[in-house]
This record gives sequence, C-alpha cells and structure tokens, in this order.
Amino acid sequence: MEKKDMALLIEVEDTLADMDEALEQLTGHGHANGEFIKLDNVFDVIYRNSHIVYSGNPEEGQELFFRILMSRNLTPEQRADILMNGTVRV
Repeated sequence: MEKKDMALLIEVEDTLADMDEALEQLTGHGHANGEFIKLDNVFDVIYRNSHIVYSGNPEEGQELFFRILMSRNLTPEQRADILMNGTVRV
C-alpha cells in the first residue's frame, strides 16, 4: 500500500467517525449497532497495513495506533506516514 492510499483510508475513517457521532446523536446508537457494523472494515484495512510496531503488538501498539489514527490535529497524510513508517513509539 502506498502512503497516498493510506491517507485516503484515514480520511474515510475520519468521515466515518463523524458519521458515527451524528448517528449516536440522532438515534442513540453508533455504527457498531446493526447494519452499520460493516463500516469497521476501513479501520481493519488501515490497521493491517500499518507498521508492525502498531499491528504486531496487540496491547500497547493497538492503543498507540488508535491514538495516532484519531489525532485530527495531524493531516491524513501525516498520520499515514506515521502509521506506515512506525515513527511514533511508546
């Protein structure tokens, strides 16, 4: 996977997180309920294509992965670079 592809997936994940927040406000249920569960596939693709520092360490790596992915103060390109290169470590 190339960095530009990862950045696009991160943009999609951001949009899904926004949608989830709106769904929660409107219905009281987030995307993990019912048919919306299928949206988690984007998260899984990003996770599986991230550096082994994040994807190979279920305890610490996954938490750090999630924090980086949700860091909206960084651009999708910056987050893609970090997640693909493993440049942020505990």
